[in-house]
Amino acid sequence: MRNNETKKATVEALDVMIQNVAKGPSGFWVDDYEGCGNPKIFPEFEEGLKRGSLIQKEHYLCPWNTAVLYGKGYGDINTGCYHSCSIDKVRFLSEKMMKDVLIRFRKRLLQGAYDYKENVLPLLTSNEINYIENEIKKSKQAEERKHNEEHNARLKKAAALIAQYPNEESLLVAYYGKKDCISDENGIVFFDPDSQKAVVGAEKMSYDEYLSVQLASLGHDYRSGLASGFFNYLLEFKGQIEKVKSKHICFKRIFISGMYPDGVMFDDKEDHVWMDKTGFEELNVGDSVSFGADVYRYIKTGNGKLIDYGLRNPTGIKKIEAYQLPSDDELRMQMIGGIICETFYLSEHCNKVSCFFPREKKEQKKQMMDFLRNCNNTEAK
Repeated sequence: MRNNETKKATVEALDVMIQNVAKGPSGFWVDDYEGCGNPKIFPEFEEGLKRGSLIQKEHYLCPWNTAVLYGKGYGDINTGCYHSCSIDKVRFLSEKMMKDVLIRFRKRLLQGAYDYKENVLPLLTSNEINYIENEIKKSKQAEERKHNEEHNARLKKAAALIAQYPNEESLLVAYYGKKDCISDENGIVFFDPDSQKAVVGAEKMSYDEYLSVQLASLGHDYRSGLASGFFNYLLEFKGQIEKVKSKHICFKRIFISGMYPDGVMFDDKEDHVWMDKTGFEELNVGDSVSFGADVYRYIKTGNGKLIDYGLRNPTGIKKIEAYQLPSDDELRMQMIGGIICETFYLSEHCNKVSCFFPREKKEQKKQMMDFLRNCNNTEAK
């Protein structure tokens, strides 16, 4: 009885699909911006795509299941669409072919061909299979041509920079002009042309000049603590004022409190940070304050043009009691703890509140800290 109901629902959906083959194929579900459902054919899927809720149409069997399309020995008809789906291949069919396949599936379904799924005959004809494979081949060739054309165009546009930075040729050819940000152990390069607008000191530069400054900055020291805040969520800054000038103030050390996108908290610090005096006018040397601020990128010119990070637009400025900032060792211990947690084999099950093995973690932190101290002592000699 239940099978008859789901078959009827499937046939009703197939009739809609057949009438709308020009809009492409559709499956039977969407969930959180994923799934096979086509909202152009079934408008109710739009809600799932926008709100991330599960919308699933009742059905007996999907025509795009790999085992249904190609027959026994291809895919697994019993694992469901998610694990055995060929809808991406079906998209290469012509409208007429897709309509023929849907009509063929509808007929077989009503005739009971799928009542017993042990020996399923291919739904696609050999001509349709060959057509799909040829279209896939053509698509890959077109993508390769497009890739090569774009590669050559970037190579031509970046020629002057490649001559200046030959070791960065592969990086420039891959990302020149793209809306990408590339990070490695030497630093960070923003290739997005729009990112230049927010860099103080780069307003009048050409795009090549902007990239040149960033490439020249690779391998140089920069305020990595502020950079962590630039790429994550900042919660609070604390610092003690060391110098007061007519338009600027300098913090002896700023303690940074932030949060990674996954909710894990982090602390960091920066020494001798200058800021605009606006907002701090009533404060004096030796005062300790907490505040919020924006991290921004700017071009410093003290030793050639290099990219660095600063603070501006302070908010919520509060004078606080003098306090002890975390030492470098304490910050290193926090970093080590984060590495241990991230690489632990049960990290995916951690609730970020209580530790599974606090004693073992404490011992590992001590061992790693001793190792770092020994390395530093060896380098000092």
